[in-house]
Amino acid sequence: MKKKERPLAVALFLLLALCGGVWYFVNGVSGHLWRSSVRTIIESTHQGANALNLQFEAGFDMLEGIWGSILGSGDPEAVMELYREIEPDVRLYLYDDEPGQDPTVNELLEKNVQERGILVSHINGITGENVFNLFLRVSLSNGLPACLVKEYRTNEIVDQFTLTFYDNIGVSYLVDRKGDIMVWPAHKNGSQTAANLFDLISGQENDPQAVEDFRESVKARRTGWAKFTCSGTGQVLCYEPLRADSDWLLVSIVPEYVITEETNRILKKAMIFSGTAVGIVLIIAFVLYGGKMRENEAYTREIQAALNTADAANRAKGRFLMDMSHDIRTPLNAIIGMTAIAQQNIEDRSRLEDCLRKIKASGTQLLSMVNDVLDMSQIEQGKVILKEEGFLLPALIDEIAGFMSFKAEEAGLTVELVPVHVKNEMVAGDPLRLQQVLFNIVSNAIKYTPAGGRVTLELTQPGEAENGCAVYCFCCTDTGIGMEPEFLSRVFLPFERARNTTASKIAGTGVGLAITKSLVGLMGGEISVESEPGRGSVFTVKLPLRVREKEAVRGEKETSAQEAKAQELPNYADKRILLVEDNELNMEIMAELLGIMDVKIEKACDGREAVRLIHENPHNYYDLVFMDIQMPVMDGYEATRRIRRMEQEKGRNIPIFAVSANALAEDVKNAQEAGMNGHIAKPVDLHAIEKTLRQCFG
Repeated sequence: MKKKERPLAVALFLLLALCGGVWYFVNGVSGHLWRSSVRTIIESTHQGANALNLQFEAGFDMLEGIWGSILGSGDPEAVMELYREIEPDVRLYLYDDEPGQDPTVNELLEKNVQERGILVSHINGITGENVFNLFLRVSLSNGLPACLVKEYRTNEIVDQFTLTFYDNIGVSYLVDRKGDIMVWPAHKNGSQTAANLFDLISGQENDPQAVEDFRESVKARRTGWAKFTCSGTGQVLCYEPLRADSDWLLVSIVPEYVITEETNRILKKAMIFSGTAVGIVLIIAFVLYGGKMRENEAYTREIQAALNTADAANRAKGRFLMDMSHDIRTPLNAIIGMTAIAQQNIEDRSRLEDCLRKIKASGTQLLSMVNDVLDMSQIEQGKVILKEEGFLLPALIDEIAGFMSFKAEEAGLTVELVPVHVKNEMVAGDPLRLQQVLFNIVSNAIKYTPAGGRVTLELTQPGEAENGCAVYCFCCTDTGIGMEPEFLSRVFLPFERARNTTASKIAGTGVGLAITKSLVGLMGGEISVESEPGRGSVFTVKLPLRVREKEAVRGEKETSAQEAKAQELPNYADKRILLVEDNELNMEIMAELLGIMDVKIEKACDGREAVRLIHENPHNYYDLVFMDIQMPVMDGYEATRRIRRMEQEKGRNIPIFAVSANALAEDVKNAQEAGMNGHIAKPVDLHAIEKTLRQCFG
C-alpha cells in the first residue's frame, strides 16, 4: 500500500469503527430504554392494582366490622339505618325489592354464590350512576339470609389506576377473565375501545397463537405483558389480577409509538449530549485542558447540588404523603371507632358524651390538616389577600395566651405571658392572619414540649413609631426537644419535619411553619429561629404595623359593642328559609342548626326544585336561601342565575348564600359571579349560621 493511501485507509477504518460503535450504542440504548419503559408500565399497573386491593380489602374489613357491631341486635335493619348516617353507601339487602334498594344488586346477588366478593359494574336503578358493589353474605338472628353491600361509584376510583405519564395517552381498564371491560376510565381515550378487551386484538393483524396465549393468561388471572397490533397501531398491554375476591384484572394499554417516540427523544438527547461532550473534551484537551477540567468539575458539582436539592424536595414530599396518610387515618379511625362505641352505649349518657367529645376533637384535627394544605396551596398561587382593620395588640395576645393555656393544660404544660409593655397598643392590620401566625408558632411549641415544660410568649416594641408605623417583636420560647443544627435551615420549607408522625407521635402536615413564614413575608415582616437539641427553641417574629389613634379604635369597639348588645336576643320566628341540599345527611344537619334559630324551613333536593318553589310562591315568600353547589339535575350556580333573572321582573332580590364543600378563593368568586350574596364553607357550625342570619335580618 502506498504511503499516501495509508491515512485514507486509517480514516476509513476509524469511520467504520465509529459507525459500528454508534450502531451498537444506539441498539443497546434503544433496547434498554424499551425494557425500562415496559417495566415502568408494569410497575404503574402493579401500583394501581395494589391501591385497588387496599381499598377493596378495607371495604371488606369495614363490612365485617359493621356486621360484628350489629350481630345479635334485635332489629339489625334499624341499627343499619344508624350506620348509614356515617356510611351512606352501605346497605343491608334482604333479597327483596325494598324502597331505596337497587334492584340490579338483588339480581346480581342471586346469581353469585360466593360468601363475599365484588359485583360487576352496572347502572344504579335509583341514582342512574355507574357503580359496582362489594358484598358480604350474613345470616340474621332469625336465620334469614341477607347481604351487607357497599356501593362504589366508578368515577370516584378511576384516578387510582389511570395512567398519568406519556402525556396521558395511555389508558387503564378493569376487566374480568372473559375480557369484558368492567370499569371505564374518565380519560380522553377511554371510550376509544371495544366493550371486550379481546375484540381489540384480531387474528388477522397478530399471531393467532400469541392472541390465544394472551387470552389464556387473562383467563387464568396471571400477571404479564404483551405487544399486539390494534387497528394498525402497535399497543403494549400490561395486566395484573386483583386479589380482593374477584375475577377482575387491571389492564394498562400504551401505544407503542408513544414509547418509541420517548425512546427516540431520549436517545436523540443522549446522542446530542454525547457528541457535545466529546467535542468539548477535545477542545479542552487541545486548548486549556487543566483549567477547563476544573470548570467542568465545578459545573458538575452545581448539577449535583441541583439534583440533590430536587431529590431532597421529592423525598420531603414523599414523607409528607406518608405522614398525611397516617395523620388523616388516625382521626378517621377515632371518628369511626368512637361512633361504633357510641352506638353500643346509647343508654350510657356519660360514655356517649365522652365519645361525642372525642369525635368532635378528631374532626377538628382533621379539618385543621385540610385547612393547612389549602392555605399552603392558596399562598403558593398568590391568592391570599390581607385585610386591614384596627385592633388592640395586648387584647390579641391575651386571647392567644388564653386559648393556648387550655391546650397546654391538656398537654401538662404551662403557658406564660410576659407583661406587655408597648408604647403604641392600637394598630391596623389583619388580626386574623396575625392570630394564625402566632397560633402556629405557639401550637408548634406546645406540640414539641414534653409534659412539665414551659412555653413563654412575649410582645415588645423595640423602637419608636416612625411615619405612622412601628415594628413589633413577638417572641415564643419553649423548653421542648429542640432541633438539630442541620434541620434549622429547612424548618420553614414545605413538607419538612424533623421527625415523622410515627417517630414523634405528633400529628401534623409539615406545612404550618411554611405557611407562617409566607404570611409574615406578606405582612412585610421576618421570622427567625434559634434552637438546641434538648434545650428548646426560640421563634422570633418582627412585624411592622400601622399605628392607629386610640379614639378611632375606641369608636369602632363602642359601635361593635352596641351592635352586639342590640343583637343579643334575635327573634327569627317570622322568617322563612329555603334550604337547597341533595345530601340527606347534610340536609338534616342544616335543618337542625337552623331549627335552633327558630326559623321556618322549607326544603328542596336540587336546584331545579328550588327554582320551581321560588317561581310558584309570592316574591316575598322566602326571606333567605341556603344553596348547595354540587347537585344533580341543576347545580347551585345555575339555579342562582335563573332565580336572579326571575327576580328582575319582581323587583326584589332574595339573599342567597352558598353552603358548599368547595372552599377555595375561586369558589367564593364563582359564587359571587353567579349572583350569590355570600359563601359558607362546609363543615358548617352554628356560629356561621347565626352570623349569616344577623347579616341578613339584623
